[in-house]
Amino acid sequence: MCRHRFGVLNDLYLELQSEGINDVSIMGINGYQYLEDDYQDMIDQRLLPWVQDYPEVDVWGQWGVVLRDLFILDRNGILITKINLTAFNPDPTSTCGQNYDTIKNVILNAR
Repeated sequence: MCRHRFGVLNDLYLELQSEGINDVSIMGINGYQYLEDDYQDMIDQRLLPWVQDYPEVDVWGQWGVVLRDLFILDRNGILITKINLTAFNPDPTSTCGQNYDTIKNVILNAR
């Protein structure tokens, strides 16, 4: 997930928190093929956790992840939807904020 899109998700998380919605969690999982990439900008001044996948775990492989995939699960861990943020840019200044609002509503409805 690119730094900017992860930053937008961080902003969305903070917005939900400010609205009193405290039962939503968002995290990023770095693919092991990107292990050597600099992740500092991914976490600087952000609250969301950023964790590392490893070949022996292979979360990306098990879930069929493509770069910039956003998986939304319900409270029981059931997959609600997968949205690729490359084509579905969540930036609120893009698409008149429609993608951002769609993602927020899917998250809210998954609770």
